[in-house]
Amino acid sequence: MPTVAFLSLAVFVAALLLAAFWWIRRENLAVYPAGRQPRNPRPLPTGCDLGAQLMAAQDTRTPATPPAAPSRPSGAGGGAPAPKRKSSSGPTRRTFLRNSWLISMLGLLGGFGGASLAFLWPNLRGGFGAEIDVDDEQAVLDYIRDNQEPFPYPAGRMYLIDYDAALDPDGEYAEVTDGGSAPLMAIYQVCVHLGCKVPWCLSAQWFQCPCHGSNYNRWGEWQLGPAPRGLDRFSLRVENGRVLVDTGTVITGPSREGGVLQQPQEGPSCI
Repeated sequence: MPTVAFLSLAVFVAALLLAAFWWIRRENLAVYPAGRQPRNPRPLPTGCDLGAQLMAAQDTRTPATPPAAPSRPSGAGGGAPAPKRKSSSGPTRRTFLRNSWLISMLGLLGGFGGASLAFLWPNLRGGFGAEIDVDDEQAVLDYIRDNQEPFPYPAGRMYLIDYDAALDPDGEYAEVTDGGSAPLMAIYQVCVHLGCKVPWCLSAQWFQCPCHGSNYNRWGEWQLGPAPRGLDRFSLRVENGRVLVDTGTVITGPSREGGVLQQPQEGPSCI
């Protein structure tokens, strides 16, 4: 959400600046340089008026007696002072355009930088990217056994599955189950093939990805399809009866040959 909010703000600011530029140009507030106004071309005369004006212009080419210089009145200062030219009261067209584009670029870069920072900044408040207090341990185990499916936790992008250390004598998953003492394991919901969300197939009792057909058993170990390995997972521990999952680090899933749980497909496939 922070990323979407920052990008939306950047697009809104850019649109607002473009609208302001269009309005100012439409109202002729900054189209012409300071002190200049648009010229209104005069229509050319036609017919007899054109001939009369040409003859008058010819007469003006004959030398004439220069007018006598006006007598300067006595006293200091001489003649009337020349009128002062009005100074420009606003920016020139070039300055306005340059500043408008500069502000637009700064707004876009600021929005993009803020969105990137919000995306990359670590989440330390219990959301994805931090350690999450999921639920009571017994409540999670009851859900899994009663529904014959993993415990989904969308906010942490994970499934919780039951784990039996007796089925893992070599401690393959000790790293993610608090040394093998936790009765649960946290599996990342994202398929390791191309990143689709992997749903649970109740009839097959497997995870089956609908995008390209990758299949994983109940512990998220690879069984079929183009996925290069089993599903990734998170480190889990149980403290005072609460299930705590560290989503700040994604732990790479087991290789195709590194599976431990020997669980065949238990029913019809969902894909």
